[in-house]
Amino acid sequence: MVLLLPITTVIIAQDNEQEEVEEVIVSGVKSSLKDAIDIKRKNVGVVDALTAQDLGKFPDGNLAEALSRLVGVTTERSNDEGTKVTVRGLGPEFNLVTLNGRTMPTVPPQYGGGRSFNFGDISSHGVAAVEVYKSANAVLPTGGLGSTINMVTAKPIGADEGGAVSFRMNHHTKNVTGDDLTPELDFIFITNGEYLGGSWGLSVSGSHQERHNREEGTNEITWLPSDVRGGTVPSTASISSSNQRSDGVYFYPESLSYKFKDNQSERDNLQTTLQYEYGKMVTTVDYTVSSTSFDFTGITTGSYFAGWNTTQMTVNERGAVIQGTSEAAGNGDSWTNDFEYGSSSTNNKSVGINFDYQVNDNLNMTLDFHDSSAGFKGTPGGTQNNVLAFSNGAWPGWGWWPVQEASGFLRARSFDFNNKVGALSWNMDKNFQGADTGATEFDGSDMGPRQAFLNYQDRESELNQLQLIGNWENNDGIIMESLSSIQFGMSQMETSFRNQKWFNQLVNGKLADGDPVMMTYAFMPDDVWTKVNVPGYLGSGTPFYYLNISKEDALYWFGAAGFVGDFSSSDGSWWNNNNTPYQWPSECIANDAFDADGNPNGLGSNVGYDGNRSSTRGVVDGCYGGRDSNGIIVEELNSLFVNFNFDTEMNGIPVRAQLGLRYEEEERSSTADTTVPTNTAWSLGAFMYGDKVGVITAPTTYTGKGSSDYFLPNLNMTFDLDDKRVIKFALSKTIARPSLEQLDSTVSVGAFDSRYPLTLGTGNPDLQPYESVNLDLAYEYYYAEGSYFAVNYFRKDITDYHGSGLRSGPFNGVRDVTRGPRGALIVPENDDALCQWTASQGYWACGWSNAYDWAWLVNTGFSFGCNGSTDCIADANNGNAVFIGNSDDPFYIFNLAQPVNKYDGVLDGFEVAVQHLFDNNFGVLANMTLIGGDTDADRAALGEQFALPGFGDAANLSVFYEDEKMSARLSYNLKGETYAGMDQYNPLYVVERAQVDFNATYNVSDNTQVFFEAINITDSEVELYSRYEEMTFLYQDHGPIYKAGFRVKF
Repeated sequence: MVLLLPITTVIIAQDNEQEEVEEVIVSGVKSSLKDAIDIKRKNVGVVDALTAQDLGKFPDGNLAEALSRLVGVTTERSNDEGTKVTVRGLGPEFNLVTLNGRTMPTVPPQYGGGRSFNFGDISSHGVAAVEVYKSANAVLPTGGLGSTINMVTAKPIGADEGGAVSFRMNHHTKNVTGDDLTPELDFIFITNGEYLGGSWGLSVSGSHQERHNREEGTNEITWLPSDVRGGTVPSTASISSSNQRSDGVYFYPESLSYKFKDNQSERDNLQTTLQYEYGKMVTTVDYTVSSTSFDFTGITTGSYFAGWNTTQMTVNERGAVIQGTSEAAGNGDSWTNDFEYGSSSTNNKSVGINFDYQVNDNLNMTLDFHDSSAGFKGTPGGTQNNVLAFSNGAWPGWGWWPVQEASGFLRARSFDFNNKVGALSWNMDKNFQGADTGATEFDGSDMGPRQAFLNYQDRESELNQLQLIGNWENNDGIIMESLSSIQFGMSQMETSFRNQKWFNQLVNGKLADGDPVMMTYAFMPDDVWTKVNVPGYLGSGTPFYYLNISKEDALYWFGAAGFVGDFSSSDGSWWNNNNTPYQWPSECIANDAFDADGNPNGLGSNVGYDGNRSSTRGVVDGCYGGRDSNGIIVEELNSLFVNFNFDTEMNGIPVRAQLGLRYEEEERSSTADTTVPTNTAWSLGAFMYGDKVGVITAPTTYTGKGSSDYFLPNLNMTFDLDDKRVIKFALSKTIARPSLEQLDSTVSVGAFDSRYPLTLGTGNPDLQPYESVNLDLAYEYYYAEGSYFAVNYFRKDITDYHGSGLRSGPFNGVRDVTRGPRGALIVPENDDALCQWTASQGYWACGWSNAYDWAWLVNTGFSFGCNGSTDCIADANNGNAVFIGNSDDPFYIFNLAQPVNKYDGVLDGFEVAVQHLFDNNFGVLANMTLIGGDTDADRAALGEQFALPGFGDAANLSVFYEDEKMSARLSYNLKGETYAGMDQYNPLYVVERAQVDFNATYNVSDNTQVFFEAINITDSEVELYSRYEEMTFLYQDHGPIYKAGFRVKF
């Protein structure tokens, strides 16, 4: 064993004539498919594999896209590129990805996670094979409840010397602002030789890729259930309803906007391996580094709905408000034309060393260590982009101050989800001092900055892993003849995840939520905006336009157009007093806002404003404010494992069997800089901590701990019925760990009400892994060379899936000040006591006081002061006594909300696969996966429910041709409707999606090829919906991608 490759540890005892994956150097589509079949058949468990077609040439340029050709595997796409995979209806968080048998760190995406590997972070060109283990093996690292996916890189000793270089140009058909052609370059080089009586080898591979494209679509649309977010629809609204829900609940879209994003990304990879073999020892040192950068800008245009100001709406039989019109009286509402931008970078590094020692003919020992890290810095993306909100000012420019320019009013606005993107439309008007200007569309003269939302995150995961694996071959038939080998070992792993977040809201022209009036439009040049008309955008069938602006202008004028006025009444800047950028952090302010003529604020004299202007401006970019959270999660995992491998017969049928046992102990700690309750406080009426009773909070570093131990057995059996037919049986127990965000100890403190226990929300470091008992039964028929038929039934009984939990108990030693001796007089009979006590003082305490206030007054000795009590402070506002909890008081009983293990379910299904090589150079691959069980979501149910992300069917069909001069492949990939998880209120589904890809290669010579690729030829969109298809959640259109290039071997 040259590295810790599970494929070798699985096969090694099963076949003395084994072929190690890293030694398979193949050429061509057919050879690659034959090698994959060889891996599948020889493995005692249920395994599928992909191998390189040639040195540095994988079937697809993206590993996730390549894996989607395998039965049971589907791809999750981001920015039209495969990034993660779902296996057998279990999403990315349930599948463990390893590199050369090592667990690799990763950082969570925007919505939790932290367990799933992003295949977009690594190029496929240094990968020799990818193996998908669907049944368990005790030697493999744990965490893959659905599967374990192992990427195998090239190893130089024993390999053919030489290399390859590929260059291609990409054309993304939706590109608008970037380069129409972007480059991709990748290479691999292998050399080896003899030195000082031993053998050495060196391999180096790398890649550089750039992509520019435009992404068009809708915003993420939250559908608000009326039982939680109702009460906004006016009683005067005209409602047409055929709602058949027994609870009468309906779902109203919160907002609807159309948007585009111009994306630019770069990816770089470098992998190098140095090996030296001397005698019985092979030493391997390897280094892998990858980095990606992603930058985007875009415009989002639309309006807020949520039921407010509804004049008319239609509710269908399933409760979806599929059509509605809203119109606010008076000043109307805000027409939002937001500028969004962001940048981010990821960096992954891994350094490893491996010692492989052949002790004797029977025993091999391998010691492996790696130190790896994954990091993310920048804008999280999704709903956490940087957003500069611009909107209309809704002002008629009255002659009295402050602004004598008009800005348009948003009037009726409508949506219609009989169209999949909602058919957004709106009306506007504009008047100057009461006279209609005749405007029917918004333009640059109407727009000003309103508010900004800025996000930044810094996340890093570091992982150290030490593995010692022994392989003992029972060549002498000791103990029993049928025992062919024993694999055994241990693993120690420590993972540290650090998560830091910043968020800042910068208010500029906004006066209040729901009020569109603002004056900043008058201080922003009109010509920085360009109107773009796109009728029928996204197939909406409605007129649509947006106002475009450059990033430089958006950032500058958002900060500059608002620093005006001297706040005097004569100046008339009442509209800017409470929301001025002058209140931004000092580090976000500069004094350089002059135009070429020296005019303050970069404005000329004719701006329709007669007040003072300023040279001060806000510096928006990077104005994230203080750090909001800082958490560290540390996991320590110790494992012992053994595999007993057998070769025997049952009723004359050769049987290969493997009995595996793995035991693990895990310790977790989660430390967060957070705000927690420290005590309770009690005073008269409203005071600095609340009303009568309040909670005192303070920043602190809080640590929570958790632990797990589990025993994971597995049994794999292969019955070789004859030289063509195989039956496989597998029974195992596997786990998947909760997302890192669920372990976070950051505490959120709810609103305090003395009538009810205070609710604290936090993660749960003691959240246990999900467990699954797995059954596989497979039939494989290898009826010709390179051809086979296989059918597999699988079942997973899953327990301890997470959900929301609520329990009562003490926290942080907080005492309840009103439940101790000092609170003895807090009884209903005293509710009127203070009122009566103030009779001679005009009954000033009547109408608001109760027993809490009377008991407090008695404790002050009727002095309103602390009366000598040491557990008392003075109210900073009025000097009254504030009593705080002490050791004589009982612990305060909180409601503690945190994730818990609570759900069980069954997932099962069938996989069917056919691969056939014809005699006329053609071949076909076809497979289908059908998922069943009780882990799908109930579309009609409200609130939390148990469902597994990834639940859905899939199918693939590929037809290819290959001869000595050329090869071509046409692929059809179908991903059935898939459950994608929950938003705040609703289950989400990915709409069934079919994608067609094509690639072709022509061999100019033995060492030179030219090739062409077409991805997503049919321009399939990505669509998600909430509950039902008419409730669109997200629509994205990325367009086809075409690539052409050449490859040279040397």
